[in-house]
Amino acid sequence: MMRDCWFFLKLFKPYRAWLIGGIILSLLTSLAAITLLSLSGWFITASAIAGLMTMDGNALAFNFMLPAAQIRALAITRTLGRYGERLVTHEATFRVLAQIRSWFYQQLIPLVPGRLALLRSGDLLSRMTADIDALDALYLRLVAPIMVAVVGVSAVTIVLATYSPIISISNGLILFVAAVLVPWLFNRLGKEGAERITVLMANYRIRQVDILQGFADLIAHQAYGRFSAVLHDISERIINTQRQNNRLTAISSALTFLLAQTSFLVVLVLAGLLYTENQLTGAEVALVVFCVLAAFELVTPLPPALQMLGKTQKAAQRIREVADLKPTTQDPLQEVLLPQEFDLHLNDVCFRYSDQQAWVLKQINLHIPQGTKLAIVGASGSGKTTLLHLLMRYYDPEQGQVLLAGNSLDHYGSEPLMTCFGVLSQRSQLFATTIEENLLIAKPNATATELDAAIKAAGLEKFISYLPEGLNTWVGESGVKVSGGEARRIALARLYLKNAPILILDEPTEGLDSETEQDVFKALSLFAKHKTVIMVTHRTAGLGLVDQVYKMEQGFLSHINPLVISKIAAI
Repeated sequence: MMRDCWFFLKLFKPYRAWLIGGIILSLLTSLAAITLLSLSGWFITASAIAGLMTMDGNALAFNFMLPAAQIRALAITRTLGRYGERLVTHEATFRVLAQIRSWFYQQLIPLVPGRLALLRSGDLLSRMTADIDALDALYLRLVAPIMVAVVGVSAVTIVLATYSPIISISNGLILFVAAVLVPWLFNRLGKEGAERITVLMANYRIRQVDILQGFADLIAHQAYGRFSAVLHDISERIINTQRQNNRLTAISSALTFLLAQTSFLVVLVLAGLLYTENQLTGAEVALVVFCVLAAFELVTPLPPALQMLGKTQKAAQRIREVADLKPTTQDPLQEVLLPQEFDLHLNDVCFRYSDQQAWVLKQINLHIPQGTKLAIVGASGSGKTTLLHLLMRYYDPEQGQVLLAGNSLDHYGSEPLMTCFGVLSQRSQLFATTIEENLLIAKPNATATELDAAIKAAGLEKFISYLPEGLNTWVGESGVKVSGGEARRIALARLYLKNAPILILDEPTEGLDSETEQDVFKALSLFAKHKTVIMVTHRTAGLGLVDQVYKMEQGFLSHINPLVISKIAAI
């Protein structure tokens, strides 16, 4: 799974200046802290020795001012460096996460709706939020601390070697154990728990979304207790896993502290022996000992970071599982320009969603000249909506061809092709924003005149005039603050604004009362006068809008004689 982490590290490149700047500031801060403690130990010891010698009547020249000034400078450097390091590293991290999130959204676009429909909304939400947020550890807790530790430990080892090679080697070996072996050990011990916490948290969010989306039904069927019990069980498993991870973190921290104290004791003994042999002065002994003690701050963050690396790896893997899904359709290398005419042909079209499933569409042949008005009726699950999806190239047929103006749909780019279709369905989405913003989705640069015309044509004029805030009225989540009929009219006004040559109507009046249904079809009949209309329905209402009716049954499409259309019962 490290290849998944490496993949995302390559996405960091646009912000490498910020990332490198954060590492430099972090290294500067750490070295300033080590030097400050070491110099302070040397200064206090040297001052004490100078004072003792003066009390004995022996004058000793000692420059108090220069070390004192250096200590103050180092203290200021450490403080400013810490602030700058936090500022730069977090700014770099936020920029990188924004870049990854934007990249992820771009990967999702070709997956709509074919592949994305296979994912649960709660799981997709978890991948888009928590999993991407978990990638901050790649830089903040992995790359930056490792780089700082490598450079800092090397610098400390070289400095100590100038005073005593044996002290440098002894401390270097213990630092190696603390910086490499301990993190490796706790990475192995903590990998399972770190991965498990990612999966459990994702399942917890999925269950939360399920409960929120189906809250009313759960209460009505007295099933809320059972669902909440499952949520509670997942919560308990999360807590237990976190407890195990925290134990490992505490043990790794204790082990690192033990190694630091061991190194301190070893160096103190060695420095004492070197002092007795006059190879180190008393002040140098203090400098070396405090330098060793401070150096372990460089490696302290590594064991916890490597222990939880599995969490980051699992998050990266989950993101790539979605991003690497193959779209149901691919854009051509050389796109054909959109035609001026919009005749549609389906030639021997067969389709199924997978090799393991039955055929949904079988040998469909249909000619739809521009301006045709046709309806496709049939029972739920008979393949009506699937046929619409093929016309808009959400999927490619497994056999046969769908043609637009004589060219196969796979010769057109997906974005240009979608400009040919205006869609009105029973599930037209209203977003949690104003009525105006919901309308402008269809045409962001629409003028006030165009908006007014669309509102009037959709029958929204009277409704909006009653609203204190007019077009600036907030519709709420999924349009919860407007009625079903008004929500459908807003979707209808969007259809007017887009003004596409082919109108796809998928159960456009499902769930509406008969009066609102009649109003919607009346508005559509005026708007669609010179357009192609393809309507899918299982009701007879609205068939007056079309001049041809086809019946979908068990995957086959057959034409219905206009004389018997009026006798069709609701299927």
